[in-house]
Amino acid sequence: MSVGLLPPVTTSCGRIDAEPLTEGPRFVRTRAMTRWHRPRSGRRYVRTGRTVYDLWCGGGYVDDTAFQRDEPLAGEPVCGTCDGRAVGAGQEPDGPSDRELLFSPRWIDPPKNCPGSRSTLFAEMAGGRVGRCLVCGDHQPLRAMGGPYDPRYGIVQHPTGAALVAPCPFHRWRYLTVVDGCVACGCGRPLDAPARPDGGTGGS
Repeated sequence: MSVGLLPPVTTSCGRIDAEPLTEGPRFVRTRAMTRWHRPRSGRRYVRTGRTVYDLWCGGGYVDDTAFQRDEPLAGEPVCGTCDGRAVGAGQEPDGPSDRELLFSPRWIDPPKNCPGSRSTLFAEMAGGRVGRCLVCGDHQPLRAMGGPYDPRYGIVQHPTGAALVAPCPFHRWRYLTVVDGCVACGCGRPLDAPARPDGGTGGS
């Protein structure tokens, strides 16, 4: 079973060696994906014959090497953003109510790797080879980083520690800096309180 696809509109005015697809599979998934996605648009490249599908969630694309199914097997999750947008756009009627939908916005949960990784957001410890990360509190090695035109000394990439600073409500952990020895957001908001595991602040 196939579904209708939207035109693969692009902002590029260059010549495109591809033909748009009007139909595609209902669900697609690569081996690396944690859930099934729905294709929004597709194109087939003339010279290579390769087929590419863009996803409703905006999370990239898959090609014709991806798995394709009419319906995911029981217990296999579906991208909630893809499913909601596909149904809302009228690509097809609403799916089964027992389908497991997942939505995991990247800006809510604390990141797997500390936002202070590979930066100068550290306090150097005695000896000079180890630093205390000002973002998460962990002690990690210090290394020379950057190239010949941008040399710097920074803390290595490391998993997020337990004492992660609270996120900025507007920018999360994207624009961290240090003001008077304390971590703050680039917008000027101080971020002193540790974050809870759910990403909230330590206050009530």
